[in-house]
Amino acid sequence: MIAATVWDLKKRFFPAAAAQPTLVMTGDNWIVLAIGFGVSFVVALGVVEWFLHWVRKHGFTLFAIYRILLGSALLLWGTKYIGS
Repeated sequence: MIAATVWDLKKRFFPAAAAQPTLVMTGDNWIVLAIGFGVSFVVALGVVEWFLHWVRKHGFTLFAIYRILLGSALLLWGTKYIGS
């Protein structure tokens, strides 16, 4: 999130450095940035709290199985398109 925000700010403050012309930071853009940062921060805190509660109740086993299956599926899907 921080890297994406810094990159977006760099493009807005130095439009010549960007590949395409972008808007310059205005008061409205700062407000939108602040609201987006605040909302994403609060949502992230809620998700982390929910996940920690879930792990305390259920353990990591289901999460590990889910991640292994999803990772395997993405690897298979990726190799299908990289090879072509």
